[in-house]
Amino acid sequence: MDLNGIRLGIIGIINEVINYLLRGNTSSRIIGVGASGDVTKEFDKISEDIIVKGIRSIFNDNVLIVSEELGAKMYGSGKWVAIIDPVDGSTNYDSGIPWVSISIGIAKYNESGTKVKDEVLAIVADVFRRTIYEYYNDEVFIDGVKAFRLRQPKNVVFGYFEKPEAYGIIPAYWKVRGSKAALRSLGSVALEMIYLGLGRAEALVDLRAKIRNVDIAAAYRIAHTLGARAALCDGSPLENFPIDDLLNVKCLLAGYDDNVLNKLINAYNLFKKVSH
Repeated sequence: MDLNGIRLGIIGIINEVINYLLRGNTSSRIIGVGASGDVTKEFDKISEDIIVKGIRSIFNDNVLIVSEELGAKMYGSGKWVAIIDPVDGSTNYDSGIPWVSISIGIAKYNESGTKVKDEVLAIVADVFRRTIYEYYNDEVFIDGVKAFRLRQPKNVVFGYFEKPEAYGIIPAYWKVRGSKAALRSLGSVALEMIYLGLGRAEALVDLRAKIRNVDIAAAYRIAHTLGARAALCDGSPLENFPIDDLLNVKCLLAGYDDNVLNKLINAYNLFKKVSH
């Protein structure tokens, strides 16, 4: 199957999951613990099952699938890698908050290590808006129409913090930035990464040490193509992060462009210096 055929197949799978999630009678019963260590709710597992079954069919069982519930599982020779997040924003979904996404990234398997930058196809769906964002043929499309980003990003920072003291990076960023910006924490880091790429926000910070590559791999391929830049807090570019296993992204900084990312890195270093 050619790449466009794969693309159309994956969009079909995503629409099947969206239809399931929006049908109104899903169950949030806890049925176990996923490979990530988080509890698995029934709607998470059913969504993943739909995607895994569809991906296996598309690639004739020659694929390594990486997912939050499944972990990393090789089918056949694993000529391809599919990194998936069936429901990003599970708490939002369970609470009826319409900010939930589905993410699927596809790359050719590389024995020396498959990374975010190796993705040849990345699709993220906004479930409640039924909007499809995709990276395909080195371009970004929204519902099939070529995407364009704002020339100047909105003064919005997306932030996630596990401990109260971690909020300290925000005043540090305001100091480096020279002024304040609105702070938002909406609950689907994949959608927030997309919005960063489109210029609907200027920065994204996640210091929880809880997000995983499945959460952001596809979204960052899209955002990076639009011009966004992201790194781990040690400065390592996010595009070099592995996607052939389920891994934590312990500390993430992402900006509208290199200039914003550099400010975030400076703010993080200032924050760490002050906090110690």
